[in-house]
Formats: sequence, C-alpha cells, structure tokens
Amino acid sequence: MDEKYYKVIGADGKSPTTRFDYSDYLPESDGTPGKWLPEIPDSRLLSDGYYASKYWNMWYVEGARIYEVEMRGVCRGTGAGVEKQVCCAQIRLIRDATDALLSTLPACEFPQPKVSANTGVLNTGSHNTGNCNVGDFNTGNRNTGSLNSGDFNTGDRNSGMDNVGDGNFGTGNVGCENVGHSNTGNRNKGSYNSGSCNVGFANSGSFNIGNRNSGNWNIGSRHCGYFNTREPCAFMFDKPTNLKFSEIRLPKWLNFPNPREAFETATSKEVEQTLALPNFDFQIFEKITGISKSDFTRKLGRLPESAKQE
Repeated sequence: MDEKYYKVIGADGKSPTTRFDYSDYLPESDGTPGKWLPEIPDSRLLSDGYYASKYWNMWYVEGARIYEVEMRGVCRGTGAGVEKQVCCAQIRLIRDATDALLSTLPACEFPQPKVSANTGVLNTGSHNTGNCNVGDFNTGNRNTGSLNSGDFNTGDRNSGMDNVGDGNFGTGNVGCENVGHSNTGNRNKGSYNSGSCNVGFANSGSFNIGNRNSGNWNIGSRHCGYFNTREPCAFMFDKPTNLKFSEIRLPKWLNFPNPREAFETATSKEVEQTLALPNFDFQIFEKITGISKSDFTRKLGRLPESAKQE
C-alpha cells in the first residue's frame, strides 16, 4: 500500500510556514479533490516547490487542517535519517484528513498526559518533552526519531537543530556523530565539512586535520591531494605563485558576484591592483570574467608598461 503524504494548512487557508494561500485549491465539501496547483518545473528540496510530509504532526499548528495530497514531480532527499518531507513540482489536496488523524493520537494528547508520559501536545510516541515529536524521549519540538535534544531533528540522539542522521551535536548536519554545524558526512569535528572524520572546517574529503582541504589524510589547510603537511602555495592564472592563500589580497571589486558591473564602478587604483596580481593574464581573465584587455585600456586610459602583454 502506498504511503500517504499530507499538507498542513492554517485555519486561514494559508501555509503556516510560507504563508502561501491555498484557499482556491481546497477540496470541495462534497468530497471532490481540489484543483492541481500551478506547476513549478525546477522544484527541489530547500528551494522552490510544494512540500508534503508523512509526518504531519511535525508541522501541525493549533487550529490547522491536515490534507492528504496527490503529488507530481517528487524530489526526495538522499541523506541519512528519516525522510522529513518531500518537495514536489505539483500537488493537489485530495481530502481533509484532520479529524481522522487527530483521533489516532495517544490518549495522552487529550486530557490524560500521564498515559504515555509526554509533556506537550501532538506527540507520536512516549516520554517526549515538547510538541509534535515522532518517536520517544525527545526534548524539543518536531523531531522525527528518538532521544533528540532540540528541534527539527531527523534521526536519533541529536543535540541541536535540523540534523539528519544520528548522534549529531550541532545544527544542520547530514550524517552521523558530527560535532559542529552543517557537515555532510560522519564523525566530523568542526563545521561545513563534506566527507568524514575531519577535524576542522570546510574540508572536502576525509581524515583531514585543518581547514579547506580537498582530499584525504592531510594535516594543515588548503591541500589538494593526500598525506600533505605543509600549506601549499596558491596557483593564479594557471601558474604557481610563491604566496600562501592567506597572503593573497584581491582588489575589493573582485569580491562581488557580477564582475562586469563591479568593474565599471571600481576605482583606477583597484583596476591597477588587478593588473598587478601574480601571473596576471588578459586572456584567462577575460575567459573567466568577460572583461577584456580593451576594457582595461578604456578604464585606465592607457595600460601600465608592466601590463602590456598579449
């Protein structure tokens, strides 16, 4: 039998989280499903799309209605832990399931809180302190799993918020036994690591001690490869320099996302600093930014002698 997914909509017909108005798409009183909502072709998790969940009580708010949904273009997460929600290109609300679902909650959710020892409301499980937990022994709100301390955790034994996996201590981890924030992988100590068993920050790979390493078993920072200990010098314009990453200072205008727009407002001094970057190459610079040698000439009036290269 297919699993059912639900959408929680407030008493005003709007989503409690996004405030999107679903009033025109609700099922009819005679049981006819609502209209399909407009399609969102590029829907994906953590971005645009319509969200639905098997665990309606993670999202329930007082007075809301819970609708069973039909879905098209479903995007599912691939990380560890329980599936908290899915993102869809299109949904329609089939029927109002509020009364049927609320009647399935343990008796403790109504007047006898001691039956399953929950402190809070809308918990599915026992010994929860908080609201809308799916599982047991959670301290916090809207957890899916058991022994979580915090909110919106999917898995077991998490301390923090928005963890997907088990045994995380921090926020926004996808994996298990991470200490830190926003790690993707397992047993990282630090934050923003992609991989496993890293000690540090923003590593892509595993078993690194340091920051921003790409590869495995590096000690230090910014290594690309394996078993390195000394901080490498940076490449610029496809050639090595004798500068560490920490020693490189880009002109201020190159810290903006639209280089063409930033170039037009850059000062002459900043443009000259750009030409003085190690290994500066007009062809490479134009290929990456779209800014040509003639643009530099126009901006400065004439190029410095040191920059007159092909």
